[in-house]
Amino acid sequence: MLDMTTSQKLYALVFHLLFFIFLLPLKITSSQRTEAEALVKWKNSLSPPLPPSLNSSWSLTNLANLCIWDAIACDNTNTTVSQINLSGANLTGTLTALDFAFLPHLTQINLNGNHFGGSIPSTIGNLSKLTLLDLGNNLYEGTLPNKLGQLRELQYLSFFLQQSQWHYSLSAYESP
Repeated sequence: MLDMTTSQKLYALVFHLLFFIFLLPLKITSSQRTEAEALVKWKNSLSPPLPPSLNSSWSLTNLANLCIWDAIACDNTNTTVSQINLSGANLTGTLTALDFAFLPHLTQINLNGNHFGGSIPSTIGNLSKLTLLDLGNNLYEGTLPNKLGQLRELQYLSFFLQQSQWHYSLSAYESP
């Protein structure tokens, strides 16, 4: 068994410290990039025509201005996306291509008055900071995901499901 000398231990410690010092800024700067990539991927999945402002601002070439993209708002420090407001934008598509895992700091989602269809993704239930979820006046189908019960901060919920299937009691939306 090899014992590490004091100098080897010190070298290993310095190496790890430098590694984390240089890695930490990469994580911080990549956060906005991953948020932007998730939003652009979703935008690209929507059916045309898209509003011109959405086409021009939601672009990875416009990453430096993520916090002023059309329909996007960031937190007070302008470091992370906190709101998506596409109310009345006349968009057609689904939420399937929107990876909410890359938008963990969302506090508000307003998609009211569009033509979104399909099911409501259960991953919305992982957005622990969400206070407003407005999915009303769309064309969603199926049931509400049970995971919505995990949204402890939620203060406003609006939705409309085509052919709603209300076989769950309200208690099914409560977390254990």
